[in-house]
This record gives sequence, C-alpha cells and structure tokens, in this order.
Amino acid sequence: MQANSRRTRSPKLPFPLSEHLILVPWFHDQKLLDLFRRSATERRRRLGGEWLDMDSFTLVTGFLGYPALFTHLALLGEPLPPGISFLGTAGSLTPEAAGTRLVQVGRIMGSGPLRSFSRSRVLDLGGRTFRGLESVTGVSVDMVQRETPAWLRRQRARGAQIVEMELFPLRARLQRDITALVVLTDRVTEEGIRPFPDPDALGREFRRGLMALTRGRLFNFKESGRKNDA
Repeated sequence: MQANSRRTRSPKLPFPLSEHLILVPWFHDQKLLDLFRRSATERRRRLGGEWLDMDSFTLVTGFLGYPALFTHLALLGEPLPPGISFLGTAGSLTPEAAGTRLVQVGRIMGSGPLRSFSRSRVLDLGGRTFRGLESVTGVSVDMVQRETPAWLRRQRARGAQIVEMELFPLRARLQRDITALVVLTDRVTEEGIRPFPDPDALGREFRRGLMALTRGRLFNFKESGRKNDA
C-alpha cells in the first residue's frame, strides 16, 4: 500500500498526517522502531504511545484495546487519512490457525459489550489483500482473558478463528475499509493460553507485516534475515 506525499493537517492538533495511517498496538522490533524515530519528520509522545510521521505513512503505536486507540484517533483529529491499516497480534482459537505466523483478518465479530458498536453481527474489513496470506475471521474482546470454556465454544460456533481486542470497534467507528494484519502468537484453549514456542518468529512475522503495509508487497523472510518475494 504505497502512499504519495500529499499531507493533511488536523484542525485540532497540528500534527502532519500522510495519506496512510498505520495503527500498531505494540511495536515488536525495537531496533526498527528506533530507526523510525530517527527518520521521522515529526514525532510526538501521547498517552504512553508515539506518533511518527514518515512522509509516506504515519505510525501510531503504543496502545492496548479500543479505548486507548479511540483516544489517539480523537487527538489526531478529523479528517483521518483515506488509507488506514492495522498490524497487531492475536490468539488462535482453532487447531488450523496454529503456529506463529502472519495472517490477514478478512471479517471481524464483536463479543460481549463490543457487539453494541454495530447492528451487524459480522463486519467485512475490506482493504487491500495480499496474495499468500490466509484470510481469517476474528472476534474482538474488551478485556484480556475473557476467554472462558463456554465463551470459546460460542465463538468457534460463530466461525471465529482468532481473537484480538481492537478491530470490531475500529471498523464500526470508522465505517470504511481497513487493511488488517495480525501475527498469531498463542493458542487459546479451555485449559488456558498456550504461547507458541518460537519467540524469534514473532519479530520476523511482524516485520513481514510492516513491510507489506508500507511497501505494498508481501515478503518471505528466511531465518538468516534474507527476504524473498511471496
């Protein structure tokens, strides 16, 4: 998803916004984040997070859950850029969606109080699709570890494959397409959360997702760090 250099300014806060806004709850590559900080044309710290303007995209990172995300968006002000992407992490609800890997969220549902954000039971995220990435259906929760055995049975019956915390409220609030990528980091079971065993894979898959969103192409990384086109 390439963006040109046209920039807009919020009437409420003079922070420059590119045409592509990338929302990242937690940045899983400290060295890359430090590089972005040095390269940013403008940088602000807000609410324990950061805003970095990189000319071709604006990065907002350092938030957990939709209330913090919505506060960041409110401080940025309207109008938001035409292109909005999301790169986060998620838990797997099914044996098929197992192992640390990057997937694309194609459809999202709300759970519990989050269902009040939309009359629709399922929202299509739309956005750009990347060849080579599996498209999954997710469910958003409002708090960590709401996943009881009864809840798990209900969400699997609804067709949910992954669980995360922001996308259903975000899609309902924005009323526009979002390109949403998540890295699966653990399996959520009736016995509890079971992290996937390869910690290095999280960083690799996170970088894949970020490069896909910023360069408009999906790359495959070997363990050596070299990349190949997908």
